[in-house]
Amino acid sequence: MNFSTNNLIDLMASPGSEAQVSAERANLCLEERVSSDRQRGYEAQLIAVARWDDWRTAHKRYVPQEVRRRHPLSAAFDPGGPSLRAGVEPNQWLIRVERIDGLLAKYSAETGTRVDATELSRWIETLRVKGTAEPARASSLADLGRLVSGGNESTSPDAAALGELTDLFNQERADGRPSFVAFDAEFPGLARYPDWPAEICERSGLAHLFTGGPVTLALFRYRVQEVLDDQPDAYRGATVFAVPTVLDQPFYNVFFPAPDRLDWGQAVGLAPDDDCGHLAAELIHARIDYVPEHWVGVGTLHRPALGDAEIDALRKDHLDCLRALPGRADYGRAC
Repeated sequence: MNFSTNNLIDLMASPGSEAQVSAERANLCLEERVSSDRQRGYEAQLIAVARWDDWRTAHKRYVPQEVRRRHPLSAAFDPGGPSLRAGVEPNQWLIRVERIDGLLAKYSAETGTRVDATELSRWIETLRVKGTAEPARASSLADLGRLVSGGNESTSPDAAALGELTDLFNQERADGRPSFVAFDAEFPGLARYPDWPAEICERSGLAHLFTGGPVTLALFRYRVQEVLDDQPDAYRGATVFAVPTVLDQPFYNVFFPAPDRLDWGQAVGLAPDDDCGHLAAELIHARIDYVPEHWVGVGTLHRPALGDAEIDALRKDHLDCLRALPGRADYGRAC
């Protein structure tokens, strides 16, 4: 983003040694997807910003005001754009991870019934798909747009407890923020991995879940079509799916903007490999309510928090991978 107001230009150019501030400035500079109309609206809210802390505070205020719109995504994301990104099809499966420690504690307090991850796993097992073939594996990002999966799904009729928990969770998620999602095709059979929480969190850049202590996570899976069906304006050109940008969330040093020629974002890998094969595609979509059938599994993540130096090294590795993409050797050189 190239800013047009003097105070923002000066702040972007001002020296600073903090790794967090450097990452925030770099993300703003690297961002290539924000429309001119959206940028003008953003800058108008930062007209009085004089210090970097002021900018961070104003940005944090901007997100709930302009981004967290439940039905559909704010028109500012991509005015007049299609409901689906290129390469994304209605029959594809999406996956999402949620932290649920607080949810389980609240449910236990409200119902008087102790519920832990083991009990929840038993509930989910009653709804688990029987005999459905695994979705096809994506061998490259280019394959994602062609991979769809189907099958008849049957569930147990006795899902009252899981339904209650799901309803409570939907109430907890009522702020309308867009959901970050990955493609199931890139994580085939994920729930059967011995340590699936680490696998998806490391590849999807979910560093905020690396707390140094145990974190209970839930894995959800649903189709693109379900998201479209939940949006009343989806078939009239409203933006429902989008590539995440630096304006779609509070400043986060593990987020990294993707070049504008890609049809999806690229999550920062927390355990990168030399050939960049760890890169996972990411999108955001307008938030939907979960239903019991969306639950896939629960697990525990126990990873130490990442320090600024570690995150800085991960960002450098990620930038090298993005520059290795066709035609993007100069991505971010000006930043």
